[in-house]
Amino acid sequence: ACQALAEVLGDLAYAKIVQDILFQADYYRDPVRLNDTNYLANSQLARWNGESSTNSTWIANWQKTNQFVWVEGTKDTEVWPREGEQWGSADPADPWHAVLPMNKTAWYETDSFGLRTADAAGKNNYESFDGNHIQFTDAELYAWLDKYFQ
Repeated sequence: ACQALAEVLGDLAYAKIVQDILFQADYYRDPVRLNDTNYLANSQLARWNGESSTNSTWIANWQKTNQFVWVEGTKDTEVWPREGEQWGSADPADPWHAVLPMNKTAWYETDSFGLRTADAAGKNNYESFDGNHIQFTDAELYAWLDKYFQ
């Protein structure tokens, strides 16, 4: 489904007007267009991931955070690939069939916004729940808050 959507949308998803009007387009990351001029110039996601430029203020703010909790819905149908909820990514070598774990992604290896630095400092924590996108229970949420943010 994602591959078909990518073929239909093509460059349109990264046109400035589309990025400015449709917030959903800001979260679209076509794994075969990561070096596309429009993606790098107009995508908010490319900026957040440090793929188009480096923002020293963002990196400094990221480093100020004491810890992160990355929560994955094991049945998520909204985020693709699902492993992206914990910073995994489609493998550029085989984007529709293979997924890179966080520590093999370009943004981790280059530390483009501080993810690797946070990991080395032990700031990254990982949780999962049996369900779809952000459909965790109140009990799960409160347990994570108690566990990490007392």
